[in-house]
Amino acid sequence: MIPERTVSTPAGAGDVSRRSAAGGEFRFELAQPGHNLELQRYGARAVAPGAVRFALDRAPDYFAALRAEGSRSDVLLCRDAAGRLVATGQRSVKLAYLNGEAVQLGYLGGLNVANSARSARLLAQGYARFGELHRADPVQLYLTTIMEENSQAGKVLLSGRLGLPVYHDYGRFCGVALSLRSGSGGAAEPRTTLRRATAGDGLRVVDFLNREGRARQFFPAYRMEDFGRPGGLLPHLRWEDLWLAFRGTELIGTAAAWDQRAFRRWRVMGYAPWLRWLRAPMNLGAWFRRMPRLPRPGSTLDSFILSLVCVRDHDRSVFSALLSEIIRAQSGRFAGLLAGLHERDPLVPELLARPHVPLFSRLCLVDWNPGQPALQSLDRRRIPYLELGSL
Repeated sequence: MIPERTVSTPAGAGDVSRRSAAGGEFRFELAQPGHNLELQRYGARAVAPGAVRFALDRAPDYFAALRAEGSRSDVLLCRDAAGRLVATGQRSVKLAYLNGEAVQLGYLGGLNVANSARSARLLAQGYARFGELHRADPVQLYLTTIMEENSQAGKVLLSGRLGLPVYHDYGRFCGVALSLRSGSGGAAEPRTTLRRATAGDGLRVVDFLNREGRARQFFPAYRMEDFGRPGGLLPHLRWEDLWLAFRGTELIGTAAAWDQRAFRRWRVMGYAPWLRWLRAPMNLGAWFRRMPRLPRPGSTLDSFILSLVCVRDHDRSVFSALLSEIIRAQSGRFAGLLAGLHERDPLVPELLARPHVPLFSRLCLVDWNPGQPALQSLDRRRIPYLELGSL
């Protein structure tokens, strides 16, 4: 999980040219299906900063991959005076729970700016285009995540300068990478039973997720059509990849092993110089400590995403049993897993107690109109939930 920053542009606005700080022009346009290959190539070169340098590969269909991020997405392209693509950004929208009600929420992500074009002016202009999009198609609230390691981005976005919307820090999102050698943990208590889901469980699962999820902030509102279908929020997630926990005949918990490699993959493009030299000895130590190993540059993370984590009453023993069962079942298929929960989630200690590589970020609420009702009325007692496989 490598959350990103974002800019966007209004639907139907066409190309909008602005002067860059260097005296050239920046031209903004909304991406269309014909930009698929160009977006893939640009994304492969857009390496996120940090000790481990990742790039997100959305081949073979960039736009189909965006369905995991929202029911609709707008992708902004920014070109320089020579017509070269120098920046991208997106906004995605989906139905999610806010104070117990299903509303349209936005997620800002995917900002990738080429080194040659980085400037305050480009950022300000991109956000101006996105502000026009918001006014034409408003949503209740926007969410975004900023990697804690990317402190420079955090300072800029939280500064309130450049005409940017107001970013409110809403706490740490505790992303982790776990090795499937990290241990299976405890078994379910005698009165709890676990099994894989089947298609026949679909209606019951969707009802459970929506009933329990509405008690959280930002939990997605799911439909049957979202599961496993190309146009849904959970493409390529099979029913058998979802585990269910029961007490008697009552469903009390879910968790899924979402293999996203068919439509998007995180590639390791390289390492910071100090980590490049330490990779071999660190991998040797990781083997003995049951920690995730650092993959070779150019490889794809051999991991699934722990998704649909929903447990009644935040019962840690139930979550631990589900996680342990998934690790046991997937240990022959994958090297590791990526998981994430908000720091206030009572289940997060079950992740942090296992040997892990931290991938911590800050969850931010983006207030496009200062003082908007959705932010002012936010019930802060409700625990935030982000679907990691959608970031």
